[in-house]
Amino acid sequence: MNKPISPLDPTVLKAYNMGVTAGIQRNKEAVAEEFAKLLSNLDTVHGIGEKTALKIAEYFMQQFEK
Repeated sequence: MNKPISPLDPTVLKAYNMGVTAGIQRNKEAVAEEFAKLLSNLDTVHGIGEKTALKIAEYFMQQFEK
């Protein structure tokens, strides 16, 4: 009979942490992709022209990098 695996086993903790880290990274990528889509469509908002859309996008990209 196999003995139960403790959730505090170092191997289990390492695998768990690797999974959490991978999930966080994927979530960041998904958010960045969605953010880029929103920024690329700013000029479709009534009253925002191409130049203003570019300025807004540049501002948010600078803030996002911080």
